Amino acid sequence: MQYGIYVSRDSEAPAKRGPRPRFTREEVLKAALRVIDAEPPEAFTMRRVADELGMGVMTLYGYVRNKEEILEGVTVLLFAEAHRPTSTVNWDQQLRTEVRTLHTIGRRHPNLVTLVLAQRSATPGMFSIRERIVAALLDAGLTEILALHGLGVLCNYALGFAGAQAAAAPIDLPDRIRELPGDTFPRLSALAGNYSAHLSDEAFEFGLDLLVSGLHAQVAKCAAPS
Repeated sequence: MQYGIYVSRDSEAPAKRGPRPRFTREEVLKAALRVIDAEPPEAFTMRRVADELGMGVMTLYGYVRNKEEILEGVTVLLFAEAHRPTSTVNWDQQLRTEVRTLHTIGRRHPNLVTLVLAQRSATPGMFSIRERIVAALLDAGLTEILALHGLGVLCNYALGFAGAQAAAAPIDLPDRIRELPGDTFPRLSALAGNYSAHLSDEAFEFGLDLLVSGLHAQVAKCAAPS
């Protein structure tokens, strides 16, 4: 007679769980953003982020695979915080919202923009706002080529203006203009006291108005019978 051995599954010891993570993914991404904002883009490394969190770099790899994943996560996080979905606005209002969002993020986090634009891979978080801009332009009635032209103009305007604002020292600008020879630059010299206004938020809105007005003109041309 053979005797078998039966082991009840109910008697098995429960599987041991690993140690609970010290940080959430969002906390890791926000720590990375602090590093990005505080130091030059070339200083952004996995080790630097790990130091910010007080952990070893190998531990950080348990949260994120590489710098690209961090940049993607930070971008998604910022756009999610800034974007407020709206379904009942006109296409031009949608464009204004998206361009302002891109400008605000670019102005607050210029180093992030530099790092993101240097990435060779196209990841969803980095292109979500472009998708919404293109959708608004196509819904307005522009051709595909004109919509892509509009996308480039709007994104470059938002990020370029933000970069100029981040790089400029507004307090010094009037003095720099006053140092120019007045006979060579009479108009600028006369405007020296208000020269910083060309990089103000009001100036940004002025430019955005011009761009949207131009897009309205293009939409009208596309709608006109040929």
